[in-house]
Amino acid sequence: MNLEAGFQFITFLVLFGFSNYLMMLKRYENHLKKRQLIQKNRISSLYPKGTFISV
Repeated sequence: MNLEAGFQFITFLVLFGFSNYLMMLKRYENHLKKRQLIQKNRISSLYPKGTFISV
């Protein structure tokens, strides 16, 4: 009985860790997209409108 409970606990930990990893990966990707957009906006503000850089 204890061996089965141990396997269930390990399975729970693996599933919980994997779901946590996926959530953190999604959060990181969203943060990366925001950073790239902010960087493009800052770079495009250095050039006058109508030039080759546009956002």
